[in-house]
Amino acid sequence: MLEFHVPDMTCGGCVAAITKALQAIDPNVAVETDLARHQLRVQTTASSETVRATLVDAGFSPEQAAS
Repeated sequence: MLEFHVPDMTCGGCVAAITKALQAIDPNVAVETDLARHQLRVQTTASSETVRATLVDAGFSPEQAAS
């Protein structure tokens, strides 16, 4: 599971936009969010680089969490 800190993920609309963008690269993606902590967890077959680039393209500023 990939983990990111996304400081500009602040509402349900952000979660919906992120989920939609990630589903475009992996229809079977599993997305978990914690809005209060701005944390995003993604279970996908896509690489972390692809997920990060997708989030940036969707207008967010993801920071990969340390593993």
